[in-house]
Amino acid sequence: MWSYDRTVQIEKPLVAVPWRSIGFYALTGQSVITFTERLVKETIVEALEEIREQNPAPRILLVADNYGSHHAKLTQQRADELGIEFVFIPPYSPTLNAIEPLWKDLKRETSPEIFEDKTHFREFLTQRFLRLSQRLSFAAAWIETFLPDIQKLR
Repeated sequence: MWSYDRTVQIEKPLVAVPWRSIGFYALTGQSVITFTERLVKETIVEALEEIREQNPAPRILLVADNYGSHHAKLTQQRADELGIEFVFIPPYSPTLNAIEPLWKDLKRETSPEIFEDKTHFREFLTQRFLRLSQRLSFAAAWIETFLPDIQKLR
């Protein structure tokens, strides 16, 4: 921050958190964010179960990147049991995943904040993720780009 007569430095303490987040951005239904220490097939399966619990619709299409745990046999088997179908985007093409702009905005909203503790940080992320996921504008470009082509095929 600048003032007219001197430079002021603001200390921002860092909060180190031992978990990763897994997000499900629902175009229809309920978006879900979960936290885990490791991103492995077992925790992906737990996230799928949470997604299914929050979204009882008969079929769920889940757009995913090519992270190894998404392709794991255990993950795919449980997804089939839960009625969740993965749609994998091509490698190195995050613009095809509608959740990426949401993550970008979430990071932007998070960066200026100072958190009291890990609990405050997790609550902040959850609240902001669920609020941001209510906006379909993140998926608008994706829908305009890909749904017209899909509809032509019908």
